[in-house]
Amino acid sequence: MRTHIELYEEMRSNGIVPCFETEQGEVYFEPTEKGFNVGTVANVGLLKDFEFIYDNDFSLDENLQAMSEEIQEYYSCTL
Repeated sequence: MRTHIELYEEMRSNGIVPCFETEQGEVYFEPTEKGFNVGTVANVGLLKDFEFIYDNDFSLDENLQAMSEEIQEYYSCTL
């Protein structure tokens, strides 16, 4: 079974930008040992707002859906 880091790298190598569109702008994510750091970007890289913990009992798509929901909730509360 491939790790979330390997799946992330495959996604990027296929030209998919690791980003979600929100009403407040683009939100990016990058892998960590436990899941993904989530935040906005600047010229210094990712500005982490929170960490999403990857659930290995679910597929990458299911985890991305859960992350999308957390992103929508997090950024709608920080306006």
